Amino acid sequence: MTAACGILKWVLRTNGKSLQDEVIPSRKEKEEKPAICMSDAKINNHGPARIVPEDIIVTAIVVCQFHLYDLTHEDEDDLICPGIVNREQFTSDYYQVMHHGAHIQNSDKYVDYCHQLLCKLRRVNPQLDIDGEKNIWILKPRASSRGRGIHCRNDLNDICSLGWKWVAQKYIERPLLVYGTKIDLRQHFLITDWCPLTIWFYKHSFIRFSSQPFTLERLDTAIHVCNNSIQRKLKNAPNRHPNLPEENMWHSDEFKEYLCTIGKEQVWDSIIIPGMKKALIQTSKATQEDVMYKKNSFDLFGADFLFGENFQPWLLEINLKPDIIKDTSVMEKLVPPMVEDIVRVVIDYKDDPNCDLGGFELIYKQANYTGNGILSKERTFRDLKKTTISDP
Repeated sequence: MTAACGILKWVLRTNGKSLQDEVIPSRKEKEEKPAICMSDAKINNHGPARIVPEDIIVTAIVVCQFHLYDLTHEDEDDLICPGIVNREQFTSDYYQVMHHGAHIQNSDKYVDYCHQLLCKLRRVNPQLDIDGEKNIWILKPRASSRGRGIHCRNDLNDICSLGWKWVAQKYIERPLLVYGTKIDLRQHFLITDWCPLTIWFYKHSFIRFSSQPFTLERLDTAIHVCNNSIQRKLKNAPNRHPNLPEENMWHSDEFKEYLCTIGKEQVWDSIIIPGMKKALIQTSKATQEDVMYKKNSFDLFGADFLFGENFQPWLLEINLKPDIIKDTSVMEKLVPPMVEDIVRVVIDYKDDPNCDLGGFELIYKQANYTGNGILSKERTFRDLKKTTISDP
């Protein structure tokens, strides 16, 4: 699916069309759209080539249309009869285009059709823009931490050869860059009760930088994994922007100052913070019934976020028992007051709900259940399995 979308995006980019300006076709335009079927294109039976037949576009359109129909159950009349889809041929041609610079025959005649279809997909798939074209995936070994063993891959056969004990995520190919460098954000939050679910959000966070300029032409860990445990062992690229931090870390206050310098000071409070809070609340609610529940206990979590080019935060993972070692000047500034504030929330707040909570904010407290259900709280949580949440 992501490869099919990548082909449609390639068609637009190659022919100078942008997805940013959505065009909604009129009824007349829909009636006059060119007919497309699998038999329109010749099948490529040859080895590596610099010109790929247009059937790759037709196949991509078919895949995207059926995916769109699965999501919306609309436009059933627009569905194209798929015929026989050769998955191996599509994959081979896709790699020729994306990895080896091949061109696709007659791609210009599909521009409007691809544009309309991508616009429809964009309305139901908010990650469409950040997915990019190259179908890169990031793979993390199961039950590992601190960025160890992470790989970025863009070849299906290569991915499958690694075996099955991996966590695979679609790589965000179009992230927000700071001075041409990839960043991510570590956000701490507390859960002091799972029933009712009670979540506290810390107002300070930190930004982690890669030591190398961002590019998709190389899939090195040094470029694509911002984890401090990885980056602190590497030398910063000599051609990096001089405003980038030597320790590859910013306090969130420094990031907000940067946003001011580029005229985007409002996005922190209007997009980034609300987006992170929403993601943490929804994720915690989704896992609530799978977590081993202990009364009078708390958990500190570290959530990692990446930003799209529009500053929308995307949750990458949540780490239990996050690393709070004071190994950088930023961590020396952030950790001690956060630990003190944890004590305020966990201990002082019970005796005095009006006490100073420092940097923590209560962002969610679930209402107590008052119905007549037959399951008591003890029965509900008695046999729960412990959720596996990776260390940072």
